[in-house]
Amino acid sequence: MRDRRPECGPGRDRTQAACAAGARAAALAPELVDAFRRPRSAHNAERLRASESWIEHGLILPTASGNPSDPDTFSHLFSRPARKAGLGHWHPHELRHSGASLMLARGTPLHVVSEILGHASIAITKDVYGHLVEGEKRAATAAISGALLSGQRPMAPKDAEDTG
Repeated sequence: MRDRRPECGPGRDRTQAACAAGARAAALAPELVDAFRRPRSAHNAERLRASESWIEHGLILPTASGNPSDPDTFSHLFSRPARKAGLGHWHPHELRHSGASLMLARGTPLHVVSEILGHASIAITKDVYGHLVEGEKRAATAAISGALLSGQRPMAPKDAEDTG
C-alpha cells in the first residue's frame, strides 16, 4: 500500500521533510489487503466512465476522476460510520493513535512503532506514547534488581555466542 501524502505541497501544513519521507510501504494483514482490493471493480467502472479525465495515482480511495480525496471530505465521510458504531465524532487520525496504542499494548517495541508511524525520530514517538510503556520500565527495573540483588547469575540471551 502506498501513502501518497496528497496533503503535501504548496499552501499545506506538512513540512518538506515529512513530505519527502512520506511515501512508504506499509505491512498489511492479508485480510486488510483483501478488503482494499474489493472496491477495485467500482474504481474500474469509475475509470471507464471518466474515460480520458481519469488521472491514475494508484490510490485506494480516489475521487470519481482518480484524484486524491480532499482530506476534509474524507474526514467527514469517515466520521459517519464512526458515530454509527458508537465511537463518537472520530477522524481518521484517531485510527493512527489507536493503532499505535494497540501495538504498544501488545508489546511492539517503541522503535518499531516509530518506524511504522513514519516519525522522523523515536523521540517523537516517545513524547506522544511514552506513558503507555511505563509498565515496561517497571518490568526492566524488576529484572535488573532481581539479577543484581537475588544472587542469581544473569542469563545470557538465547542467541548469544560463547566467546570464552
